[in-house]
Amino acid sequence: MDAHAAPVAVQYLRTLFKGPIIAAGGFDRKSAEAIVAEGHADMVAFGRHFISNPDLPRRLREDLPLNAYDRNSFYGGDERGYTDYPFASVSQK
Repeated sequence: MDAHAAPVAVQYLRTLFKGPIIAAGGFDRKSAEAIVAEGHADMVAFGRHFISNPDLPRRLREDLPLNAYDRNSFYGGDERGYTDYPFASVSQK
């Protein structure tokens, strides 16, 4: 199989479904731009990275490193999580 070919499911889905396709899971800036440019998706969602990067749009726009996320702190449990992740500093530019 060609490494750059669209996955079979995407080709089938595009044939049947005429609405926008949103990809999600494990993307960074470059891989998100690539999947959209290749036509395999129309948009990319960044759920986990939005939780761990309160300034995600800026980080993506300026190609800054992303904070690692802690799945154990997602959606409840204890006091850790949403407000614990730092914003990118000016020195990271």
